[in-house]
Amino acid sequence: MTNIQELEVEYEGMLGTIKQYSCDPYVVSYLDRLKLAIQNKEINMIRTMIFKLNEWYEENIIDIETNRWVINLNSHRKTQRLIREFMFKFK
Repeated sequence: MTNIQELEVEYEGMLGTIKQYSCDPYVVSYLDRLKLAIQNKEINMIRTMIFKLNEWYEENIIDIETNRWVINLNSHRKTQRLIREFMFKFK
């Protein structure tokens, strides 16, 4: 399985996890652009959007972890881990 195929498999779970927590237009835009980049196999755009998503998680993970309303903390941790793995794979 290629890196793009693997990302395509994981994308919907990552999307659902993030969108369940935030409707921030920036992160929603990153997710939308990532989907298009996957569909068009645009490696540079995939790389950029994964970097942006990682940056968003780094800025928000403490708030996510301490938010008493977050019920899917393990999904956020998995999504953040996957984003970091994909950053390495698309380096």
